[in-house]
Amino acid sequence: MQKIFRMLHRKHSGRTGLAGVLLFLMLIAAVLSAPAVKAEPAPGSEEEAELLRQMETEVQEEAVQEPDGSEEILEGEGMLSPSSEQASGSVFGEASSEQMSEKTDEKMQTMISQLQNSLPSGNGDWAVYVYDLVNQSEGSINEHPMQAASLIKLYIMGAVYEVYDSLIAQYGQDSVDSNLYYMITVSDNDCANTLVSYLGGGDTSAGMNAVNAFCMAHGFTSSSMGRLLLQSNEFGDNYTSVMDCGRFMRAVYAGNSDEYPHADDMLSLLASQQRRHKIPSQIPGGVSVANKTGELSDVENDAGIIYNTPNDVVLVFMSEHLADVGAAQSTIGSLSRQIYDYYCQS
Repeated sequence: MQKIFRMLHRKHSGRTGLAGVLLFLMLIAAVLSAPAVKAEPAPGSEEEAELLRQMETEVQEEAVQEPDGSEEILEGEGMLSPSSEQASGSVFGEASSEQMSEKTDEKMQTMISQLQNSLPSGNGDWAVYVYDLVNQSEGSINEHPMQAASLIKLYIMGAVYEVYDSLIAQYGQDSVDSNLYYMITVSDNDCANTLVSYLGGGDTSAGMNAVNAFCMAHGFTSSSMGRLLLQSNEFGDNYTSVMDCGRFMRAVYAGNSDEYPHADDMLSLLASQQRRHKIPSQIPGGVSVANKTGELSDVENDAGIIYNTPNDVVLVFMSEHLADVGAAQSTIGSLSRQIYDYYCQS
């Protein structure tokens, strides 16, 4: 028996690694379990060689019958990575689209939480909307219909451009363009009422219906026009929400399309805004801001687009029942800068 151990050692001592050790041990086990023999074969004889061949064959057959996966274990270098067909994601750990969406939502949620904590608690009721134009995520605070004030002029503008060709044919391009320009850039109320009259073919009630039809057709379900500008709100008022305004501004930012063929014209008007004491007031020079304000005696609103930046954003502020409108204007300016810094300076 000792001679057989020495023969096995000579034959397999050149094999290295875990595989060689295991094979050597398995050969020894085969020898120990083999039936006893009366005489050992002479060294170098044919009988010795035949005995070795038989034992190696038995060991190799047993190794083939090892459970699945034994080949990877014998590699001694760890399990191999799954193939691309088996893997559910990149072997380099890149996030899936769903994970990226969750990450983007988390970033927006952080921004919304910061804004919530920064809103004044003793100066009126507030609503805020933010849209990240790069990562396409949105967030809002207190989304619900509120007094629109002059934000209703966004929808008047939209309704006019939807039938622009017919209006300029009837009332002249200079008149339509001039009224649009002053309604948006200096928030002229008479120009707004004139355009509503144009939309109704001289009938302001029909014109307000046209504005409301525009809102409904485009999904601005919290927005409606119930009175002309400067008129009493005894029988109706003008309403919108931060989300409706924000989504309107997103459509403007997206540029001309089948749904909004004059989006570029609308952006040009909003970028020419002269009332810049709220959203644009604390934005660094050289950064583009297109916005539309709205004010009543206790209301301060502003809807804007901050663009030509590393991370363009849409933002809308609405506030009502204010005790201090000057403080509300400062709040809108400082929170707009906070949003800008968060998305464009980080």
